Amino acid sequence: MTPKATANTNPQDFPTFITTLIESPQKDITQVEANISAADTYLRCHELDASNREAISRLRDWIIGIISPTDCWAEEAPYDSCKAFHLPQLDYFKSGVVTRSSSAEEVLRFINIKTHGLSLLSQLQFKSHLLEENPPSSSLIACLSSFANPEDPWTNSQSYNLANGILSHSLKNLTDKPKDFENLILQLLSTHIKPLFLKSAPPILTPAARKAISPLPDTTDFSSFTNSWKYHSPHIVTIFQWVLSHLTPSLISAHWPLIIPPLLTIIDDISIAYKIRGCHLLRLLLKVVPASLLERSGLGKIFHDTLIPYLLYLPQLTPEEESIPLLDATYDALIALSLARYPGCEKGGSKVKALDTIFRYGIIKGHAHAGENVRIAELLMKKCEDLVNTMRVYSVKHLKDILPMISATLTAPFALAYPPLLMAALGTLKAVICNAWPRAGCHRGDVLEGLVVCWCRIEDEERLSEEVSKVKEGIEVIVQAVVKMLGEDGDARRDLKILRDHDPRLGVLLTV
Repeated sequence: MTPKATANTNPQDFPTFITTLIESPQKDITQVEANISAADTYLRCHELDASNREAISRLRDWIIGIISPTDCWAEEAPYDSCKAFHLPQLDYFKSGVVTRSSSAEEVLRFINIKTHGLSLLSQLQFKSHLLEENPPSSSLIACLSSFANPEDPWTNSQSYNLANGILSHSLKNLTDKPKDFENLILQLLSTHIKPLFLKSAPPILTPAARKAISPLPDTTDFSSFTNSWKYHSPHIVTIFQWVLSHLTPSLISAHWPLIIPPLLTIIDDISIAYKIRGCHLLRLLLKVVPASLLERSGLGKIFHDTLIPYLLYLPQLTPEEESIPLLDATYDALIALSLARYPGCEKGGSKVKALDTIFRYGIIKGHAHAGENVRIAELLMKKCEDLVNTMRVYSVKHLKDILPMISATLTAPFALAYPPLLMAALGTLKAVICNAWPRAGCHRGDVLEGLVVCWCRIEDEERLSEEVSKVKEGIEVIVQAVVKMLGEDGDARRDLKILRDHDPRLGVLLTV
């Protein structure tokens, strides 16, 4: 039975109220909603003092247990015969079951419970002086950080803002106490994250999270899948994300064996969604990891070799809605990895070689296999632009592949049907002119062919859409840059004059 809380309730009865609240049956969502509402009413109606410290702590722990995301949103284990999954991981929730066939209304109510619980934690935060807890407990931070990603299905904008507000308040006293903050990070890594990844540690790693010279054979027990992070605690990835976003170089070096196994496990997971999350997590790590540690441990090459095959997760083998976000995340992660492994810009060095591999294995092969999939082609064009801007003048070696690819895109018969692809091609061409101009002039035939053909097709259109008008403006800007790049080259100017005289549509475009 849910305890009743009114303004007339004696504050001295708070411990009794909390005991009744926690021990009351929690059989369904309605009962949980009633209990949280009762706790909310009590806190709003009464002022508590230090004599209620233990009861406040019990209430907070109860709320944490209620709102912590669990396997309600986990993937279904392929070797688990249980098709249902329970509400939050407390024994008294065993009788209340939410199945995968639950209605949208039930799911929404469940999310609202978490939001209401976070609101209660926010109220308790203003009474934190009664708890005498400094630094905050790792269980509290783990619960709050599980709402740090607004894209998670258990998180809405309200719960995200509430959790971030409580986190900021809880951690503000640790800004000048780096030792306490380091201990908090260590507790999260060792107590909350490590146990869930113990059975899935990659065999290519040593216990010290270094590259194994002779990797042990993979002895994965498939029956253990039902006990893994993926099927029982999907929120642990968001907690890990929060930890990575708060790491410093010294923390990374000190806790390397606790960081790398979970990260590599997520990146290497069979699920496309987790591969994408793993790429985002890797980029967070690369922002602060020392380059010497990446190479000394051999992890730079392991990450590179793990990610490279993802560049060919293309349709038809991979659905387009999964392929596009995976390719986007993988290219960004690989470029960031190359920059982190090899800081500086040595001539023809290892960084350029790593970027060459991404270009040859990803852009060239990907474009050849993309076929007529314009969204994939658009993404590859954008990533080609990123690579050219990263490689700068060292991209000249790839002009023989890049420029024909751009020209083929601009001259395609039905190119105007999808203007975003044309804009991506123009962006890549602009990057080529800005970075590889010393050699781009030698390929002026490919450059001008695409621009001129696309321009003439636009001129033949009776009515231009807003997107096509932007393409036309982009072509004008690129042609002006090409003219400046060619300079006083007599042969080039003669070519421009021949084109201008041959087709009056080019008179305005090719004015020298």
